[in-house]
Amino acid sequence: MPSKGGIEVTDFTRALRLGELNRPSAMPDGLAALVAEWPAIQRSPGGEALLDERGLLRVSDHWNLPDGSFPTDTPIASHGGWALGRLTGDIWQLVQQEPALPRDQARALLRERTERLLHGRRWTGADLEAMDSLAKQAPLPLADWLAAQEGRERSLKSLLKLELVLQADGDHPALPTNVRERIADAPILWLDTDGAEVVADVLAHSARRMEIAAKRSTRNDRQRGQDLRSSLAEAVQAAFPLMPHDVASSVAARLAPAAIKLGRRPATQAIVDCVAELRLERWRQVIIGEPRVAARLQDMLAKGENNRARKRYRDQRALEKVAKEVAEWRGELPPVTSRWLD
Repeated sequence: MPSKGGIEVTDFTRALRLGELNRPSAMPDGLAALVAEWPAIQRSPGGEALLDERGLLRVSDHWNLPDGSFPTDTPIASHGGWALGRLTGDIWQLVQQEPALPRDQARALLRERTERLLHGRRWTGADLEAMDSLAKQAPLPLADWLAAQEGRERSLKSLLKLELVLQADGDHPALPTNVRERIADAPILWLDTDGAEVVADVLAHSARRMEIAAKRSTRNDRQRGQDLRSSLAEAVQAAFPLMPHDVASSVAARLAPAAIKLGRRPATQAIVDCVAELRLERWRQVIIGEPRVAARLQDMLAKGENNRARKRYRDQRALEKVAKEVAEWRGELPPVTSRWLD
């Protein structure tokens, strides 16, 4: 199936909205069509049913609850399917019954709802933080959640309007047990099954987008770094035409931080100084392995020469190597000097 922004899009013609409310994903098509014709539609305080404006018609899959709520004139289990009931006295007369929408079709409705939310509004960082917090903590008291972080009121207003989060202001027999257990005198924020699934999809989509953006930024940074080092390597080889490419690359890597800070290529003298410094470091490590130098250092050690004298001898041999390299790498260009070669 085609997709937009990482969310699979289903070719669905079923109504996603019933009046101002979201259609429950498991509600069968026949009952959804009936409810859509009502002049006004309201959601039950427990979130489990849709009622007409007078509260005498009820569509739900919650009937004959253990505490005796919503008794029907004909047997139907609490979650035995969806039904339209008409209140007569204290009994709900079942007018029409239908099985719940198959799970794959219900999931498709939720994907379409998610798709419309993702492309129909701009999700702020505060919105995403609020959804993530509620997905992890709900149900919890409204006051506690608002007090935990400043500025959540605006996001909460949007999430309530979108029915991604629900607010229970008092006890209701159809509320989930974990919500009823927390209700005292304070409103409780909670997520129903549909809301939790849509929130999870929105958060997953946003996480993927941020991951892609981070990778793109990393690739761009890496490419800029490679371009900078290539540019610096060209500048180094312009100053030292006969320098081996791998040495020029090492010098470019050493020059890169300063070039980024300055926002431009370094001057020729800075390149010369960097070459001299880098090659001195390298030759100081390598020179002591040469037989002639190693023998001389061993002889100086045997004669009791101190470390400073041996280091001076080593450094002098390294300076000779670097001075020779610098002169050779300049080719036909005029000679250069550096404070490192004095």
